[in-house]
Amino acid sequence: MLKEERQQLILEKLGTDKKVTLVELGQILNVSYDSVRRDVIELEDRGLLKKVHGGAIANSYLSMKASRGLGIANNEFNIITKKAQKLIENHSIVLMDGGTTNFYIAEQLPKSLEITVVTNNPHLATALAEHPKIEVILLGGSFYKRYQITLGNKTMQDLEHINADLYFMGINSIHSQKGLAIRQYEESLLKQKMMSVAKKTVSCVIEEKMNRIENYKVCDVDDLDYLVTSLNPNEKILQPFKGKSVEIL
Repeated sequence: MLKEERQQLILEKLGTDKKVTLVELGQILNVSYDSVRRDVIELEDRGLLKKVHGGAIANSYLSMKASRGLGIANNEFNIITKKAQKLIENHSIVLMDGGTTNFYIAEQLPKSLEITVVTNNPHLATALAEHPKIEVILLGGSFYKRYQITLGNKTMQDLEHINADLYFMGINSIHSQKGLAIRQYEESLLKQKMMSVAKKTVSCVIEEKMNRIENYKVCDVDDLDYLVTSLNPNEKILQPFKGKSVEIL
């Protein structure tokens, strides 16, 4: 089956079911997990779906509750969310950008928490509508449909007025030598700007993004203050990061 045919079938499946796992797609298409993953990443880059941990969902279907049925909001996300929440203090200003992990963390914040969240992610801002004590500032700019975030000069200008206590940075890959990277150049520059207006930067990373290298570097591992994973800090996969200045949670 040609790549174009596979990708069309993936979109048709999402059009019907709204959500699908990579394992299921591999069985339907009779191809490897890695082949399906590459197809899903390419379709996401074209703005046709949203890749999440272990699967894909329609762009309009990003929700922790909706994803539970897919098995996406699994134990890995639960552990990361609990660790991340310990870093957030009452009355702080928290900057959160695009990314599925950041969305889940925001959605699960305690309703009693009193903070200000600054974001360029409209879906994340909407998820916080049910948190009465959290003030939300949505950064302006052009709406980038592929990744469902705002980008551009206006976004950069808005950040000039922000002095954040903590920045949760979403990434596509992390490597001990090559650093943190994403798949879109302009967004990599925006993330660097976000780092510059925050006192501390944290990245919450699922295991499938570890020791990978994407196209556009954002920063070195040493530029992070916290690296949050679902793993025990002594796990073998985290050993290459042990000599860095980042604190591993």
